[in-house]
Amino acid sequence: MTEKNENFALRDNTQRNNSNTAVEVMMHGNLNNKAVLNVAECSAFTGLSVSYIYKLTHTGKIPHSKPNGKLVFFDRKKVEEWLLSNPIETEADRSHVITQKINYLKLRT
Repeated sequence: MTEKNENFALRDNTQRNNSNTAVEVMMHGNLNNKAVLNVAECSAFTGLSVSYIYKLTHTGKIPHSKPNGKLVFFDRKKVEEWLLSNPIETEADRSHVITQKINYLKLRT
């Protein structure tokens, strides 16, 4: 096997192992019943990679706790709120609001 093929095989196995870890976390622990998540569980719960979770904690963009200064934990409810924190209105929502305003103005005249 050439060095290029060996590197590809190693990278492919690493990707499989990472996805298997997330699947194992989801299968072995019911994340919806847990109030506190560790990094691997938060990764599985959000669908974000572990490295990106760590980046978000480092930059302070995701709510987390470090009770002993080393291990990182997440409140599941706060993570859910964070995931839904920037809602985007659909065109239908905007049209509905405009229609309501027009109807209100017609009633006033």
